[in-house]
Amino acid sequence: MTRISLFFLVLFLAFKMNAQTADAGLWADVSLSREITDNLNLTLSPEIRLDENMTRWARGFFDLGAEYRVSKRVSMSATYRGGWANDGVHIDSRQRVQYGASVKEKRGDFVLQYQSRVQVSLSGATSDADADFVSVWRNRAGVRYTGLKRVNVSTSFEVFNSVSSYTPFALENWRWMFQATRKISKKQSATVGYLIQRDLTESPQEMDYVILLSYKVDL
Repeated sequence: MTRISLFFLVLFLAFKMNAQTADAGLWADVSLSREITDNLNLTLSPEIRLDENMTRWARGFFDLGAEYRVSKRVSMSATYRGGWANDGVHIDSRQRVQYGASVKEKRGDFVLQYQSRVQVSLSGATSDADADFVSVWRNRAGVRYTGLKRVNVSTSFEVFNSVSSYTPFALENWRWMFQATRKISKKQSATVGYLIQRDLTESPQEMDYVILLSYKVDL
């Protein structure tokens, strides 16, 4: 736990140093999950996001998703997201759907995972520089360490590629995350983390530094 505390201290100092020159944010969500069958799981997750150094409400939305476990290693998913975006002048609606597949492999105390998702925007400004609502192809690789008592730590790196016929597969965004999840009870857990991302479609390009907070309940 000492190493984890030192890691978050370093991240906090980096956040403070960069908050003056780049956007710092906070993303907080609650996830409600229900296992329908041995292979099918449904999830409802409302989330709120703050930007402008955590002084402005930027996004509010909910995810409704389903995950089907094809085998111990392979799963398929589909997720609908609906909500609102605030750019400081206007508040308008956003909608998207995602279809994805993931593969994981356990090696001792480590779990390796790769996930590929196609994201399709249903409404909102398609030119809006919002990687979580525009139409893109997302690919993420990550690793989770499970050797600590009641705490799992994980890190991942994700790239966002264009699906536009004008710039096919062009890199539009990248995102790195670190998270620590603590098991509170058999059906509840809490997660804190840190995210850094860069939107390559903006000019000038700026970095986002985001604190992550999450609470999960298995119903």
